[in-house]
Amino acid sequence: MDIFSALLPKNQKNKVYIPSKLRVGKKYIKNLQPLGGMFKPAITKAGRLSLFGYSEEGEKVKVYKAFNSNQIKLRKVIGDYLKSENVLFPKIITSDDNFIVEKWIDGKSFSNLKKDAIEKDTQRVINFLKKIHYEPEFQDLAKTYKNSFCYLHNYLILRLKPWCQWFPVENLLEEWDKLNIATNSKIESRISHPDLSLSNLILGDDNKVYIVDNELLGVGKGWLLDEKNSFFRSQVNIPELESISNRFYSISWKLRLVGSALDSGDFARAERMSKFDTIDKK
Repeated sequence: MDIFSALLPKNQKNKVYIPSKLRVGKKYIKNLQPLGGMFKPAITKAGRLSLFGYSEEGEKVKVYKAFNSNQIKLRKVIGDYLKSENVLFPKIITSDDNFIVEKWIDGKSFSNLKKDAIEKDTQRVINFLKKIHYEPEFQDLAKTYKNSFCYLHNYLILRLKPWCQWFPVENLLEEWDKLNIATNSKIESRISHPDLSLSNLILGDDNKVYIVDNELLGVGKGWLLDEKNSFFRSQVNIPELESISNRFYSISWKLRLVGSALDSGDFARAERMSKFDTIDKK
């Protein structure tokens, strides 16, 4: 056991660590331990590596694989925009064309806070989402980094691809494709963060709110689903859209419902949720 393992809390000392170290640029991360891992240890639902460990200087960090180098650039620039805000991202320690290393944030997870404590900070998180969706500088960023990551194409559609010739999914994808083309001139691409769950928010010791899971940060039409994906979905109204755009919104949400059902092996629910006349459920 080295000095870093010796410093770990007792409830972490018996956990299995990943041997050796991971290189990001010219820095090495050691004493690695998996994060996420719905299907495989350290591999997230989006199929990317996610770990925590320690730098050679002894600083605790999170390290995760980005979708592409453009997503890393987007993460950096938005982090800089938000660094003086009360809802922000962790400081980036280092990165390369594949991985991001962030400072580990100590504090209280929203999932462990009492309801009144969560409510006190909910408006701050709602304001964050409004900022990245609608403020001019973030609309400009969406144009610059349009090829970073798209929640719809690079996640929801991608995880349905193995099932693309199963009739319920095939039918759903055909309808979505038609609506996607029909709404290209009606729905603007914006910055999107579809992963604002309680477990991904930390109230830091400085009383700021840190978003600690930014793997799905990106650009595209997926911003329409951000509120519905968030912990505060019952407190905000869905976007006001014309008929065809509203149908695109509804069918896009079905991509998420069907994918989640398939991930859990609930094929009957997947088939039921794929129907166009099915009422969307949480």
